[in-house]
Amino acid sequence: MTKYKINCLIVFISILFLHSGQKPCFAQKDGDDIVIGKYSIIHSSILDEDRLLYIHLPRDYEDTQLSYPVLYLLYVDIYNYFADATITTEKLGGTGEIPPVIIIGVANTNRYRDLLPAKIRGRNEGGGADNFLRFFEEELIPHIDKFYRTKNFRMLVGPQAGAVFSLYALITKPELFNAVLSENPFMNPENADFLYPRAEQFFKNKESLKNFLYIKCERNERPQNLEFAEKLSKLLESEKPEGFRFKAEFKEPSGYFIPPIPFGEGLRMLFAEHKLPENFHTNSVKDVISYYEALSEEYAFEVDAPSHMLTFEGDKLSQQGKTKEAIELFEFQLSLYPKSLNALMRLGEIYRRMGELQKARQYYKTFLTIRDTDVAMIHNRLNMVERMISSSAACRIEQEIRKNGIQAGLRKYQMMRSDPNNELYFDESEFNAMGYRLMGAGKTDDAIEIFKLNVKLYPESANVYDSLAEAYMNSGDTENAIINYRKSLELNPDNNNAKEMLKKLKKK
Repeated sequence: MTKYKINCLIVFISILFLHSGQKPCFAQKDGDDIVIGKYSIIHSSILDEDRLLYIHLPRDYEDTQLSYPVLYLLYVDIYNYFADATITTEKLGGTGEIPPVIIIGVANTNRYRDLLPAKIRGRNEGGGADNFLRFFEEELIPHIDKFYRTKNFRMLVGPQAGAVFSLYALITKPELFNAVLSENPFMNPENADFLYPRAEQFFKNKESLKNFLYIKCERNERPQNLEFAEKLSKLLESEKPEGFRFKAEFKEPSGYFIPPIPFGEGLRMLFAEHKLPENFHTNSVKDVISYYEALSEEYAFEVDAPSHMLTFEGDKLSQQGKTKEAIELFEFQLSLYPKSLNALMRLGEIYRRMGELQKARQYYKTFLTIRDTDVAMIHNRLNMVERMISSSAACRIEQEIRKNGIQAGLRKYQMMRSDPNNELYFDESEFNAMGYRLMGAGKTDDAIEIFKLNVKLYPESANVYDSLAEAYMNSGDTENAIINYRKSLELNPDNNNAKEMLKKLKKK
């Protein structure tokens, strides 16, 4: 019945793990900084200056050979937007809601010069947006593509004056950024008057546009600012280019002096279908691969199946008894994410339950080379498997059955039992699990023989009779099924399974 130069500061916030009986070993030392990225400096000939960049790589960047979409973040410094962006993208990327992204934060030097396409009245500032666009197109983007594994999919996030630049970039160089997420781009009177008619003309004359635009406005902004945003929203509702996705949201004031920019909302909308639907039905890994191949066509870049989703779908297959398909899916997960602890653990568990102990041991060992703290279960599983491989009688007998058949396995058993020097141990649960593996493989007669051995070994165990009875019932031998269920019930009057099975058998 029982079955068995950069100052390299790669993002990684370390969590303290403890493993019972073991002293924790940490790469971090007391007083080390917690960091969320690295600084880099690029010299711009176009701007005739050095530009400071803030770079965040996805958590698993060093552990895979995958490439990633790039999110370019304007108006950045470490204490506001950059930190928000890293936290949000790591959370959403970790659960599969969006793809993991590389974040490139571009620090200001002269923000109004670079970010505003028109000069501000009474001040000699603004009007340098075209030059700044050249910097992106000719210097920054090629630089990032050269030194990092990037996909041909770029997002531009524009807070404050960066919002003006982000919309200007979209209508001036739509091929440069696939998606724009911004605050209200009409927050400066001169630039709003400059920008709106150009945006209106652009969208009215554009028949198709495979881009995405998300704008967030707070309702305490100047009425004229909101009026421009509302006009743009109505225009795009009626004259939206084919393939263009747009959303403007008008929200109540957040209460912050510097409002948070819409990372989460905009990214969820942009990648609305990245996460597998809840009703998605997986029969094999091919179904998941097909879904993300279709999504790649829609998003116009190669979308990798999220590790989180692969774990969920593999678990579903395991729960449905589709062991072969679950193994294939978890192995596919490891091909994308070689250090996936979820996949390694599950493959170890599957192979252990299958009696494939050498394979299980290898997956457990690989898991522990990656992480060796707060993993008592994996240590225990590995110790169990090592013990079975070296000393289990049931393991030896099962190996013999697989090679030479049930009769050879029974002879192996007799030799062990009659050998006074035998040091192999006999374990009820291991023989029971072997019997169920045989029965699950359609070898019911062989399972009966193993369950009978278990009865001889442990005649006072109610469970061994229950298992033998189940095997007889599956073979069609009702008489022996009843006999053994009765014996199990005699030894354990609380065996409700035996009671229910006897009722069913007596009705036949």
